[in-house]
Amino acid sequence: MTEDRPPRPATSRPPTAAWWHRLWVAGLVAVVWLACFRFPVVWAVTGIGEADRPFMDLYGILAASDAAQAGVDPFRPNDFDPYHRPHVYTEWWLEIGRLGWHRADTLWLGAILLAVVLATAVGVAGPRTRREGLGLFFLLVSPALLMAVNRANNDLVVFVVVSLGLLCFRTGRRAAQAAGVLLLAVATVLKYYPLAAFVVLLDLRSRRGLVASLGLCALVLVLAWPGLEPGLRSAAKFMPQPDWLYAFGAPVFLRDLDVNTTLGWLLPALLLGIWAVANAFRAMTGTRGEAPSGEVWAEREFMCGAAMLTGLFFLGTSYVYKLIFAVWLLPWLWRGPHDAAEARWCRITGGLLMAVVWWEGALAVGLNLLTGALSTPVALVLLKGTLIIGQLLTWALVACLLRLSLPQAGRRLRALFSPAAPEPS
Repeated sequence: MTEDRPPRPATSRPPTAAWWHRLWVAGLVAVVWLACFRFPVVWAVTGIGEADRPFMDLYGILAASDAAQAGVDPFRPNDFDPYHRPHVYTEWWLEIGRLGWHRADTLWLGAILLAVVLATAVGVAGPRTRREGLGLFFLLVSPALLMAVNRANNDLVVFVVVSLGLLCFRTGRRAAQAAGVLLLAVATVLKYYPLAAFVVLLDLRSRRGLVASLGLCALVLVLAWPGLEPGLRSAAKFMPQPDWLYAFGAPVFLRDLDVNTTLGWLLPALLLGIWAVANAFRAMTGTRGEAPSGEVWAEREFMCGAAMLTGLFFLGTSYVYKLIFAVWLLPWLWRGPHDAAEARWCRITGGLLMAVVWWEGALAVGLNLLTGALSTPVALVLLKGTLIIGQLLTWALVACLLRLSLPQAGRRLRALFSPAAPEPS
């Protein structure tokens, strides 16, 4: 008579089949990324960027570092950069020059960064089946994420740092969780908005642990403030406000309609928030929508990704390569709640995510291929229609993220501040 074995914990070594799915996804994505650089016409056809300027955002960071090393103020329009972009981040990025890395190192540094990002994405998402592998593959080769690949934006560095922090939280050990808090704090210093990722601290289930973690984060931010302050001032003055193709953010929709009032997007944002709270309230009671046994980490990482993406969406405008953080959403969307209604929301969210990352790029390819067959006015109408539909899809995606993540955060807050909440001795 054999003993019943306990279920395999989520952090244990995956079976051979799971490793195989990770390997083929990584291999196929690497082939596609390499092919795009080998045939750079892809960047022009998709409207992503200039064919002869790979890793332009990484080059901009290195140009700012070179300017600082040369005694030039990098927070002003920079002649070391072909686009004269000023530095709008913390001074920590300017220390790259001390490592001996300069603009001439852009290509090999970009290649290494992409390899690390690919390994991190596959490792964090951890596809276990062919369907999950295909989902991750189509996300990583989508036009939205190819834009991040082409530009080697420092969001990729933030993605790696926060992902390592999330992996630390998966262990459940206090020392590893403290390291995770430090990594989240470092990511916040590097690019400000990862402050939203601290929603994962609600999973500590201990007020003492929450206070200690917030104190550790605050200490890092206070120590880093002298380097943060110049970047924040520069960002307030020079941060770009993109629109049209591949733009991401709540204000973009009305800009595409030639409406440039803040109230114009704040009102629908308020209505969306009211809708999300009202629809999430029912899921905050009982156990509806809770994570299956062994998958709590997936819910926590979904909550982190949702907080980052919704925060970025309402904070202002950027580019769709921010959706690299959607990698954290995938495990929960794949293996989410047992409740049928919540599982349906997961399927809708997954479908919208794929639509958002592919829509504008696919239509840009179509319009470019039809160049000459369409008159300029017709092409512009089609482009504008494409952009409007893309923005509507993005708003719908954000609504679903709020609808799924709010009850997750609500249950944790209720458990954390309940009078019966246990405090570790």
